[in-house]
Amino acid sequence: MNPDDRFAELWTDYLEGELDENGIDQLRALLAADADLVRTAADLYQTHRLLGLVADDTSMHRNAFVDGVIARLPEKSDQFVSDVMADVEQLSERRVQVEPKQPMTPAADGDSAVRDQRWMLALVASLLIAVIGFASWRSSPPEVATVVSEPTDASHQIRDVRFTSLAHAKFFGELLPPVDSALAPRRDYVLMSGLVELSFPAGASAIVEGPAVFRVLSEDSLALDVGSCSVHAPDGAEGFHVVTPVTRVVDRGTRFNVSVAETSETEVQVIEGAADIYEHGSQALSNADAAAQQRATQTEVRLTVGEASKFARGREFAADSIPYDPAAYHRQLPDRVISYQANVDEEGGSTTLTSVTIQRGGRTETILVGDIIPAQITAFTTTLPGAFICGDSTYPVELLETASNRSLNAGVINPGGSEEPLSADPVLLGESATPGMAIRFRQPVINGPGDDVVFFDLQTFGNPPDGDAFHISPVRFRPGLKSHTIRIYDLTMESPGSHELAGFYVHMFRERASSLETLRTLDTSPSRHGIRFRGLTVGIDLSDLGYGDGETVDELFIQDALDDKHIVDPVFIGGLPPLI
Repeated sequence: MNPDDRFAELWTDYLEGELDENGIDQLRALLAADADLVRTAADLYQTHRLLGLVADDTSMHRNAFVDGVIARLPEKSDQFVSDVMADVEQLSERRVQVEPKQPMTPAADGDSAVRDQRWMLALVASLLIAVIGFASWRSSPPEVATVVSEPTDASHQIRDVRFTSLAHAKFFGELLPPVDSALAPRRDYVLMSGLVELSFPAGASAIVEGPAVFRVLSEDSLALDVGSCSVHAPDGAEGFHVVTPVTRVVDRGTRFNVSVAETSETEVQVIEGAADIYEHGSQALSNADAAAQQRATQTEVRLTVGEASKFARGREFAADSIPYDPAAYHRQLPDRVISYQANVDEEGGSTTLTSVTIQRGGRTETILVGDIIPAQITAFTTTLPGAFICGDSTYPVELLETASNRSLNAGVINPGGSEEPLSADPVLLGESATPGMAIRFRQPVINGPGDDVVFFDLQTFGNPPDGDAFHISPVRFRPGLKSHTIRIYDLTMESPGSHELAGFYVHMFRERASSLETLRTLDTSPSRHGIRFRGLTVGIDLSDLGYGDGETVDELFIQDALDDKHIVDPVFIGGLPPLI
């Protein structure tokens, strides 16, 4: 194994907290022998910490000096440098005092001193980059990205590259961008999880999957430092390219996937057409002269449909064939609720649902609320007293009849729950009734492509931002059926598409609700909520419960997942009509 490959292997283990003492010694030796590896290690450490991928900050393999310096996060870099150098000197002195002296020749002693010094400098380099970068973010407004040192006079010439859509996306240090908003040129975006789709002016599109660090370089190029992206470049968008730390991947067809590891190794999968891969920094451009083109072919690799390769750059640019994996390519974002529309009151708060825009089976459609199949509440059981009704100040008894009254700020809320999802039929009545809520659709819901049921939850900023987790189960189990747990909603507290809701009252019950009927008879007192809530929503695919394609479902059972002190608040549940 050559030194570059061994470094990549050791460094990956180090970042993941899996490097033993022998491996650390090997890594030190490689860094001491190669200044280029020192710079590579510093860059990789910075990216890894930014993405939150360092496995264990308290690991026995993590140098205590690294932990101490990163924890301090000083405001001024000049003081930080002084502190680091002082600590380096102390560590060097301590190393001399602690380690037993070994007989050696003067030359060997000099070599050892050089190695120790270079290792300390390597440590300082990685710390300077990681800590100063983080400190700069901390002292600036909540924008995670910085502008890289590229010419700025061309920024205004870049036509807008836009966020076309997002699915379960989370960005480091900032809220989600609105759909159809423009990306800032040459600004680093740190996608912690989920997927985002970008559209480019000439017609190319790219789906970036987190964790990833990316930025727009031009109207037809995207830089990807780490992560994965799937590119579609139709006719008119030929020549679109993705720049990674190692390669420049140029489209010569229509579809390809690029995946960049933390070690900068780049994998390219060509799904349709072809792609040319150049070593990053090569001057091989489509309009270059013949001599330049001839020189470029020395570092060019062409991949065609069904081919895949991994590229790395150590002392030389290298390409190795890898197994073709078409599943790495995303043709579109997953099926999900994209947005919803609602009526608003005089203060701008959303009141009643009017329509839902959803992607099912890869197709996007807007469904009017009148076409959504309503559901009736047939059972309701809790284990503790609490707030079980929200809506107007007067007791809204009509809410006990339906889970689909179109109101986003009124409903029967806080059903009972269980940490473990059901694996057998729930008990709906009696002293042993299963905590939770049962619903029956007015007409059977057909299990079709994508989501089949839409579920709305009201949520405030003191609650889990991804939504209250809940189990959804069959009312009657049979072999093949199972419960499914929802932990992340399609539209969360961070989603621009989640509406702020109009104010409402909650009706407090002094006793637990042992049945739906007890909600009609127990004493209750209304209380006006003084904080703002948002309406979160998620689609439910009946296939996740084990139902077959085309199978019909008329009843479901809902339980809070009891993963925290917050209980799910379902205000609207409805079945989706068949996909036309």
